[in-house]
Amino acid sequence: MATLKKNGKLVLVGFPDVEFNSTDLVAHQLSITGSFLGNRATMREMLSFAQARDIVPKVELMPMTEVNEALRKVKGNKARYRIVLFNDTADTGR
Repeated sequence: MATLKKNGKLVLVGFPDVEFNSTDLVAHQLSITGSFLGNRATMREMLSFAQARDIVPKVELMPMTEVNEALRKVKGNKARYRIVLFNDTADTGR
């Protein structure tokens, strides 16, 4: 909730277990809504449809080492569609 701007909206996907302070909702004029994506079979059908038609998401890839820049872009509405972070560090064996 702390990451939302005034008049922001939190969209719950599926049935996550979420706790929040109702004062935050009122004080920051936040709203909560939900979206049920469907069952596993429906998701597989949707993914097969996308694969068969070469439908791909529009994302901007950024290395995990640039996470702060990614957050700045998102907060500044400069992200191109979605930013996906990938691990660009060598495997340290941890």
